[in-house]
Amino acid sequence: MKKTTELSLLYAVFILFVSLLFVYFVKQGNWLQTDLHTLLPSQQEWADVQVLADQQQEKQLNSQIIALIGHTDKKQAFQLTDHIAQTWHSSKLFSHITDRIQPNLTELQQDIQLVAFATLPQTVREQLINDPKDYFQQYAEDIVNPFKRNNLLSLEQDWLGFGRFAQQTQQGNVQWHAENGMLTVNQDNMTWVLLRAELQQNDFINPSENLTALLTDNRQYLTQSDAQFKITGSALFAADAKQKAEKESTLMSVLGVSLTLLLLLIVFRTPRILWLFLPILIGMLSGVVATVWGFGQIHILTLVIGTSLVGVLIDFPLHWLAGSLFDRKWVSLLAMQKLRFTFFISLLVTLLGYGLLAFTHLPILQQTALFSAVSLITALLATQLFLPYLFYRYQPTTLLPERKTFNLIQKGLNTFANKRFNKGTLLIISLLVLGGGIKSSWHDDIRQWVSMPQSMLNEAKTIGELTGVDFGSQYFLLTAENEALLLEKDAKLSKQLAQRNITFKSLSQWISPLAEQEQLAEYLQHISADDYAVLNDIGVPTEKIQQNLTALSQHKPLTLSEALNTQLGQAWKMLYLGELAPNQVASIIKISQADSATMQALANNRDIFWQDKRTYLNQAFKEAKEQAAWLKIISFVIAGLLLWKVFETQTSIRILFIPCIAILGTIAIFGWIDLPIGLFSMFGLLLVSAIGIDYAVYMKTVHEEPSHKRITLTLAACTTLISFLLLAISSTPAVATFGISVSIGVIISLLTTLKLMR
Repeated sequence: MKKTTELSLLYAVFILFVSLLFVYFVKQGNWLQTDLHTLLPSQQEWADVQVLADQQQEKQLNSQIIALIGHTDKKQAFQLTDHIAQTWHSSKLFSHITDRIQPNLTELQQDIQLVAFATLPQTVREQLINDPKDYFQQYAEDIVNPFKRNNLLSLEQDWLGFGRFAQQTQQGNVQWHAENGMLTVNQDNMTWVLLRAELQQNDFINPSENLTALLTDNRQYLTQSDAQFKITGSALFAADAKQKAEKESTLMSVLGVSLTLLLLLIVFRTPRILWLFLPILIGMLSGVVATVWGFGQIHILTLVIGTSLVGVLIDFPLHWLAGSLFDRKWVSLLAMQKLRFTFFISLLVTLLGYGLLAFTHLPILQQTALFSAVSLITALLATQLFLPYLFYRYQPTTLLPERKTFNLIQKGLNTFANKRFNKGTLLIISLLVLGGGIKSSWHDDIRQWVSMPQSMLNEAKTIGELTGVDFGSQYFLLTAENEALLLEKDAKLSKQLAQRNITFKSLSQWISPLAEQEQLAEYLQHISADDYAVLNDIGVPTEKIQQNLTALSQHKPLTLSEALNTQLGQAWKMLYLGELAPNQVASIIKISQADSATMQALANNRDIFWQDKRTYLNQAFKEAKEQAAWLKIISFVIAGLLLWKVFETQTSIRILFIPCIAILGTIAIFGWIDLPIGLFSMFGLLLVSAIGIDYAVYMKTVHEEPSHKRITLTLAACTTLISFLLLAISSTPAVATFGISVSIGVIISLLTTLKLMR
């Protein structure tokens, strides 16, 4: 007794230290992680250059906000865009805002002269080589046509007419409005004005509520002005997911605790039942501190999943206190001593279920493993060291057998447990399980991890269709020792893609490799005066044409860096990644909706890599799920050895049979209700197996009336179901499937335990 008291005081000091540590972490700030990208597996199979390229692409994509403001009145559209841009500037949330482009005409003309020859379109180059006379005929028609002035260069600045093509827009469907410098898209009598911005680093890493509030105000203002507002950006999806996760975490915690408390008050009819939540509070607090200590931060999704522990953590104190409902001579300290062995076995098995998650490659599962393990250990210690003193000399006002309602429940449980299934019933159940297993689908998709509002997806799709901007994440990564070799590889791969009718965007679509520039310049020396004689007919001095053609042979080819550093090159800069490693430059070829397997065949994984983040992540999730399945098998083996060491062989097999049935039954039900079994479903099955063994061990080791144990077990299952059924209605698909899988598994575990552990 004295030793137990000393341990209780020592543990109280430890909890005080943990509480102070939690306060310290909160004051330090940045202890709660909301960035969804941190949940993803690391690219362990990727080369370093692939990881660097992916990080650069992610950073660029995550920081961008793209908006379209539409109105039937063009002037009104411009005015409204001005107003929205001003609110963005005033918010200080953005590091850069592009609402209009006002190029310096002199500098733009110089840029056109610099890049004109190197950026001739492929069709024009082929025309100059195969039919130069036709090229100059079209050029002459452009010169004399007063309605086709598409060249900012004068005739004296561009005798060969190459500057006409350098000015062609590189912004998809977007057009530059010369009067005010805004970028517009005109469609169906609607003028859309493009507004781009880059978020401050803190705001795209951890989206703030200020961004959501700003854009909500913008939308209200534009709606009142009869305008349409389309906006997209990764940060907006992240902000929405963060807001939902925070709300759900709070709501589920409050509802879970409230409903569990209500159930316990109905059963025990004493306010002292509130003390049962002390181990839960200590466990959750310790779990948070341990996770922050171990990982630097705890993810909001870990907390959402962690709320489900309320139903699991309360099982220990419930198993202990439930004895008081059947015995007026119940003594808290003696009751706890009787259950220590049961608690120890249950803790080991449950820790086994959670602990094996630490061997997966997913940060969210590793965090959950640490959080849950620490919570379970500290909660059980609090149950054993604190609760017996808090319930010293406690006696219930009425025993359960004295209540009519519970007598009916007990009678129903006894009837179910003692009634044997006939062979026909067992056959039907077996066929249903088999059929559901056959119908079950096993796949993961990154899109199932978070809930993406359909309205936001529709707006992103509309912006992509109107502007021609590709928001996809599929691309080829090309590396080379220098820019010249890089462009050659780009051009070669681009030709292969064009032959396959793949929609893509590459640097070689804009600028020719150095060798091709030299070859074209050399070929143009062979053009005869007859080819451009038509220019002489309209008064263009043919000697000027010849002089410029001759000058091309002495012209130094334009390098990629020189071209990208011009105003015209800004639209292509996102395809050039620069020097990712010493003596290694890189670029990308953006692909629109291609089959990943087909594209992978074009990569050599040495200097040309196929990057498809979603497919890669889905494959990583599949591998993690397979890993979890193996871990489940390992956990069964270890649990079997543990049980065999404690119990006889037949009992051990019977105990392990219960979680096996629960897992198979859950898989079958998922098949019948057409829910895919993903990584989080597998995670739920890991927990189900631990709960099933816990129930079986309790029924086997506790020396009470079987009917009393059935009531206790049903009560524990109800508190667990409250927590996991709340997760099942989460808006986050991954969390919901986790909650559904555990809820179904708990029900099957309870029914199977009642049936087999008579």
